[in-house]
Amino acid sequence: MDEERTTIRLNVAQNIVDITILTKWKKYYLEAETIINNSFYKFAKQWSYKDNQDILAKLLIDFVVQGLDTSERLQEYEEDLIPKMQKLKELSDKIATE
Repeated sequence: MDEERTTIRLNVAQNIVDITILTKWKKYYLEAETIINNSFYKFAKQWSYKDNQDILAKLLIDFVVQGLDTSERLQEYEEDLIPKMQKLKELSDKIATE
C-alpha cells in the first residue's frame, strides 16, 4: 500500500525548494527548514564565504559529524545496556521459577 505523499515548498538558505514527501513527515521537514536556516545564519556570521554554497557545505559537514557522534554514543549505550538487560532477564526468570 502506497503512503500518502504531498509536495511542499521550503525556503532553505534563501533558496526555494519544492519537494515531494510522505505527508506524515511534513512536520519534520518544516522543523528541518527552521533548524537549517537558523544554523545557516549562525554559520554565515561566523565564517567568511563567497556564496551560500560554502556555508551550506560547512553546515552539511557539521550535521553529518553530529549524526555520527550521536550514532556512536547510541551504539556504546546499547553495548553497555544489552548485557545488563540480559542479566536482568536472568534474574527475573530465576525469581519467577522460585
